[in-house]
Amino acid sequence: MAKATVKFFRDPLNAEKAAQELRSKGFKADEIGILVRDKEKAERLGTGATEEIGAALANLLDLPEETLKYYEFGVSVGGVLISVHTDEARLPQARKILREADVGVAPSKGEMWASSPAFPAAGRMTQTDPIDAKMTGDFRRY
Repeated sequence: MAKATVKFFRDPLNAEKAAQELRSKGFKADEIGILVRDKEKAERLGTGATEEIGAALANLLDLPEETLKYYEFGVSVGGVLISVHTDEARLPQARKILREADVGVAPSKGEMWASSPAFPAAGRMTQTDPIDAKMTGDFRRY
């Protein structure tokens, strides 16, 4: 018996990565459901765009009304909903692919600090933050 898993993506690039990964792992096109409103995103994902989000969601999954409204709103503001309908044996693999595609990688401290020209040049914080600088009594400077 076929089961389904679903994941909402705020970032279309992550959704595109998930769809590609699902296809590369052998999931067929009829097993993958992609719901998107924007035609340009739909073309990149290899699916069609829809204006009838609520009807598409009702046909896609049997979910509680509150969850359907959440997904409907998310897709209407630019998100992408991907569902995978497959047998129970492959469902954990599909969940893992969907989960891993939406993991953001935080930049390291070195990358963050390199983007600010003041941090590498400053020897101490008072050189970059005038609030921490020594008060001179000349309040026109502050």
